[in-house]
Amino acid sequence: MQKLYANQLPQHLAGALAPCYLLFGDEPLQKLEAIDAIRAAAKQKGFAERISLTADTQFDWNELNNELQAMSLFAEKRLIELELAQQKLSTAANEQLKALPQQLHQDIILLIHGDRSHSEVSKLAWFKQLQNQAVQVPVYPLDERQSMQWLKERARQLQLQLSSDALTLLQQHCAGNLLAARQELEKLALSNIDQPLDAASLSQFLADHSNFTVFQLVDAILQGQTHDALHKLQRLCQQDVEPVIIAWQLQKEVLQLRQLQQSEQHNLNNLFKTLAIWPKRQPLYQQALKRLSINWLDYLLQELAAFDRLYKGGRLSNTDVALAHLVTLFIQPVPKAFSLQQQAGYD
Repeated sequence: MQKLYANQLPQHLAGALAPCYLLFGDEPLQKLEAIDAIRAAAKQKGFAERISLTADTQFDWNELNNELQAMSLFAEKRLIELELAQQKLSTAANEQLKALPQQLHQDIILLIHGDRSHSEVSKLAWFKQLQNQAVQVPVYPLDERQSMQWLKERARQLQLQLSSDALTLLQQHCAGNLLAARQELEKLALSNIDQPLDAASLSQFLADHSNFTVFQLVDAILQGQTHDALHKLQRLCQQDVEPVIIAWQLQKEVLQLRQLQQSEQHNLNNLFKTLAIWPKRQPLYQQALKRLSINWLDYLLQELAAFDRLYKGGRLSNTDVALAHLVTLFIQPVPKAFSLQQQAGYD
C-alpha cells in the first residue's frame, strides 16, 4: 500500500490514479483540501460522476454494494465517496468493508474518509485488506514549525507579503486551526491593505475581521484563556449571535464538568465516552476540572439561571457585560463582589 502525506498528494494525482484512497485524520483543512484534490483529479481523468455516501448508524450498506456494481447512466467512470461517520463500526459494517477488494474495478475510484486517527484505523482488518489496491493519506495536525511553514507557503500562493512578526502573530491568533488561518489569509488577499504587512497592521485587521463560533469560545474558556475568551465573546456579540445560545452552551459545559468532577478518577474515561468527549478534547476538560470545584460549578449554574430569568424578563441593562461576567466566572473563581442573582432578586 502506498502511503502519502497530504502535501505529497498533488504530485501523485498528476499521474495515474489508484482505484482506492483511504483518507483519515482529525485535521479538517488538510483533509478537506485532499478530498477536493482527489475530486478534481478524478474529474479531469474522466471520472465525471461523483456519488457521496455517509455511513452513519442508519446507513444501508446495500446502497454501497449497488453503487459499486451498477453502471452509470450518465458517465462511464465514477468517483464513489464513502464517509465513515461512526467512531466504531458494527460487525456487519466491518464485514462489508472487508469485501471491498473484490468489488473494485477500473470504472470506479473509491474514496473512503473519516475523522478517526489514521493510526487507529490502519490497524483494522478491512483497512489492511485494501493495502494492495489503495493509497493511504494520513492527515496529522501540524506542529509549530510545520504550521509556520504552511503559513509562509499559503501566503506566497496568495501573493501576500507578511513580515516574520506578522506570521508569528497570525500563527498565535489561529492557534493551530489551519481552516481559520486559511480564512484569514484569503480575507487579507481580498482586502486593499498595504503590503508588506507588519504585526501592528495585521493585529488591527484581525481585530476588525475575526469571526468565531460558540464552540471556539468554549475551548478558550475550558483552557482558562481569559483574554482570548473575552475577545471571542466580544466578536460573537458583534456577530449578533443570540445570547441565549451562548448561555445554553455554557450551561451544558457546566453540567458536563459537574458530572466529570463527581466521577471517580478510574471512571473518568468511561464518562468521557458517555458524554461524547473525544480524546482530542479531553485535556481541555481536565484543565477546567483542576480549577473549578463542585461548589463553584453549582454557583455558576445559579448565575446562569439568574441570567436566563433576567434576559427573558427584559431586565438586563447590558447583556454583553452579563455574558462577560459569566465567562470570567467560568475561567477562574473570583470574589463574589457582584452576582446576577442579586440583580434578579432586587429587580
